[in-house]
Amino acid sequence: MIELFENLIDDFMKKIFRILVLTILISTGIAKPDEAKSQTASVSFSVFYNSLKPYGRWVQNPAYGQVWISSTGGFVPYSTGGHWAYTNYGWTWVSDYDWGWAPFHYGRWAYDPAYGWFWVPGYDWAPAWVAWRGGGDYYGWAPLSPGLSIGVSYNSIPADRWVFAPHQYITSPYITRYYIPRTQNVTIIKNTTVVNNVTVKNNVHYVAGPRKEDVEKVNHTRVQTYTVANSSKPGKTVVNNNTINVYRPVVNNKTIVNNNSTTVNKNSNSTVNNNKSKPVIENKKPPVTNNKHNNPVIGNNNKPDNAVAHNNNLGNANKETVNKKPADNKQVNNKQQQQQIKPEQKLNVKVKPQQQKQENDVAHKKNQNDNNNKRRK
Repeated sequence: MIELFENLIDDFMKKIFRILVLTILISTGIAKPDEAKSQTASVSFSVFYNSLKPYGRWVQNPAYGQVWISSTGGFVPYSTGGHWAYTNYGWTWVSDYDWGWAPFHYGRWAYDPAYGWFWVPGYDWAPAWVAWRGGGDYYGWAPLSPGLSIGVSYNSIPADRWVFAPHQYITSPYITRYYIPRTQNVTIIKNTTVVNNVTVKNNVHYVAGPRKEDVEKVNHTRVQTYTVANSSKPGKTVVNNNTINVYRPVVNNKTIVNNNSTTVNKNSNSTVNNNKSKPVIENKKPPVTNNKHNNPVIGNNNKPDNAVAHNNNLGNANKETVNKKPADNKQVNNKQQQQQIKPEQKLNVKVKPQQQKQENDVAHKKNQNDNNNKRRK
């Protein structure tokens, strides 16, 4: 009995020891957990709206719907307040702003002289939505505007939108100190080429940036790879040992109505959706009216079911029967008379030749008798 009890204690202590060792290995980065996945909780556009509202303002854009403008002075996306780190997703922008978890990983940035830089919400997470260039002594990147495909040439991006830095500082957390003046961008662009390192993760296509091997080759140093992990709530992106913790909710792109009844267009990260289509409303929520006549928006569930369609067909058939004009009475009477005539009445009766001769002889004799009686008188 005592031996059995001791064996149970030994098994229990071994399990505890294994758990402790695994915990230490993961915390020190020797053992890596499975690749981080997005949060399981599904959230709506209201998360973007409510989380970013304290740090800027939402305005209505005629092309993109609701867009967000940061209140940070001198702000330039993927340039101020952040740096690059290489992760299991590629080159990831690590923002220093508390709100950086959203605009640098979802959606696109566009520029307007009247507003400056504004963010168009999107629903696919990526390490960064930027275009990349490389060559000579520099690496460069520029925000991808809505509608600009990741697989096309970036000649349409204005030269002053690019940010260039010497290649040896691409991994520096203080890379903002080494930016090349934008006045030299035109010359650098001519001496660099597009980096088309398109990567697919969770069915999302994006440009991961320069390959790790290429950066290590030109810099003659090893590039550390971080693992992206999920934060439990919105906030600043935190680098902890070999892990980058960032809030990554799964945005429910079927619901684009926030708590304040503000609607936005669903903008894909590869194409622009400029048509003013009606927002899709979840089945759990009541219909939303956003037109002049307050007609409910039902989405694609407004098709009649089989029963309704069957009744409609019956109604159409009844309409055809009612709309038919009654037949003319004269036509009916003529048809009835024709049906009542016997077949033999329709035939012409023909007289036989022999019968016709006898009738002629009788008539001839009668004429002769009449003539003789006249003479006798």
